Amino acid sequence: MLPPVKYPETSVDAFVADLRSVCGQFDVRPGKERVQMRGGALLESRAGIEMARMAMDVQQVVRTQKSVKQENGEHYFLIVQEEGKALMSQADVSVMMSPGDMVLIDSAAPSEFTFFGHFNRQLSLHLPRAELHSRFGYDLLRGGLSLPRHDPTNMALYGVLAKVFSTIEANNSTNHYLREAVMGLLGAMLHERSGREDFAGIDSDLGSSHALTAAQAYIDTHYRNPEMSVQHMADDLCMSVRQIQRGFASIGTTPTKYLMLKRLEHTRRGLEDRKAGRRDDLIASIAYEAGFSDLSYFNRCFRQAFGQTPKEFLKLDVVQLS
Repeated sequence: MLPPVKYPETSVDAFVADLRSVCGQFDVRPGKERVQMRGGALLESRAGIEMARMAMDVQQVVRTQKSVKQENGEHYFLIVQEEGKALMSQADVSVMMSPGDMVLIDSAAPSEFTFFGHFNRQLSLHLPRAELHSRFGYDLLRGGLSLPRHDPTNMALYGVLAKVFSTIEANNSTNHYLREAVMGLLGAMLHERSGREDFAGIDSDLGSSHALTAAQAYIDTHYRNPEMSVQHMADDLCMSVRQIQRGFASIGTTPTKYLMLKRLEHTRRGLEDRKAGRRDDLIASIAYEAGFSDLSYFNRCFRQAFGQTPKEFLKLDVVQLS
């Protein structure tokens, strides 16, 4: 949608300052002992919509409950993944985003984006909370709703946004219709998702959507069982292993990797609770609780995913500005 931009090296502190000025109170976890990074955050307005262009190669960007209390949370953010992969987490929803995927984030609730240290580019549409509630009511809007790249509404919305960025100095009438097109397609997404409370944002093609949705829901429910396997899941769902593999292949992953993602996310949340004093379990207990049966294997997987060992993670503080 947007032409590639060369992002220079910058300090983590400078990026945090830019991010907060553009998107509000967010914290950054850059990775162990990092003070430099590649990326930036830029705010602009197109067709009467405030948009942020963001790029980063950090471990995580988080909005904590403390940050939410410091601000009014006046926007919903419609995030468009443009480059790289990111794990978005809000409330009880976790969505792995690939280029072209979209997700709606509520700025009035904590959220997390995990980038695993890889370079990412995202476009964030800042949609006024009061206007969305006036247009669509309160029942349809919630953070974590996603719009996969193969969804027809996503493709239509992506086309409108491409038009927004290709239109130079559009007149007020054109801007009005482009903005209304964005809002109308967003409303279509909200109404479509309203009857699917268990939808967790995994994109799929039409041929494998049922297998993918069923398998994702199964893993979400059973990932803490250390005996769980893809074959057991296939047997319980009355599907073939190949059906399930094809479903996950459509989003560029495998059922085994998705299972690992759920277990690692569970342990990361458990360690966060321990850092905050909400629990005092041993690291091993938290790992076993998430379904890991081999502590050495867990430590290797955790370090590969988050850039530090679980012990280092417990000591890692977010970047704070003075």
